[in-house]
Amino acid sequence: MLDFIKGFFKFFFSLALIVSVVVGVGVAVFAYVFKKDFEDIERRTKEIVSDIESGNE
Repeated sequence: MLDFIKGFFKFFFSLALIVSVVVGVGVAVFAYVFKKDFEDIERRTKEIVSDIESGNE
């Protein structure tokens, strides 16, 4: 019975470790992609603002 409990906890904590690593990598990839998209949006916004400002002068 004690071996079953040890095996269960070992399995449970191993599964929790694997899931947390996978989720962490997923969050890191999502943050990298979001940052890249955000920088592209920021660059386009600056181009639009500079076009508007140059048109007003």
